[in-house]
Amino acid sequence: MTAYTIAHFRLTQRLFWRTPVSIWVALGFPVLFAWLLPLAVPDPERLIVGVIVMGAGLLGFATLLESFVVKRQQLILKRLRGTELPEMAIFGGEILTVVSIGLVQLVAIVAVANGVHGLALPAHPALLLVTIMLALAVFAAMGVAVSGRTPSTGAVIAGSLPFHLLTMGLSGFAIPYSAFPGWALTVNGFLPFARVAEGVSLSYFDPEAGLPELGPGWLVLIVWSVLSLLAARRWFRWEPRRG
Repeated sequence: MTAYTIAHFRLTQRLFWRTPVSIWVALGFPVLFAWLLPLAVPDPERLIVGVIVMGAGLLGFATLLESFVVKRQQLILKRLRGTELPEMAIFGGEILTVVSIGLVQLVAIVAVANGVHGLALPAHPALLLVTIMLALAVFAAMGVAVSGRTPSTGAVIAGSLPFHLLTMGLSGFAIPYSAFPGWALTVNGFLPFARVAEGVSLSYFDPEAGLPELGPGWLVLIVWSVLSLLAARRWFRWEPRRG
């Protein structure tokens, strides 16, 4: 299983780095936002947190959603499933690619924040890393689940747009939390977007933060990961819809 997973991971890595659009969406777009937005808008700390959350969402959700829908419609998934490659190795290789690119993305955003905007390096790099890994897990599971309900490659944008709007709106990126009414803050506390932003903000800027502060948010992310995996198991499709 491990050898098959690594082999598929190497394949998806090569395909990613040979696809300029994928590189731009996963790396160029978030880094450009991290570079330009704080120059024009005050409160760079909030914006950097929002860019990190948005970048994880773009990578975890949009990349896997598009990848699985395209491969399903082109019968690539069907052919892969007909080989000796185990199903879990297919998923594992795709997810490992998302995780590895996600780490590159995070380092690039932190470097821009420090080098261009003078923000200090993360106070707790390990806690930030755990938060991003959980974020990628949640968003990737959501992407796999939604891919099963996306009928064609032309519908990928329609499936991605609501997710991206939620990511920008509920992570504090587009609208600061101070503008949220009380009931919205309460509801948002049970959603993954705000919890990822909370974890990134605490681990990045709060030297006193630790497991007691981040633990509840991580628990919410774990619950959402499990729910998304159950949805993915129920909805995922290996073959195109007929009729």
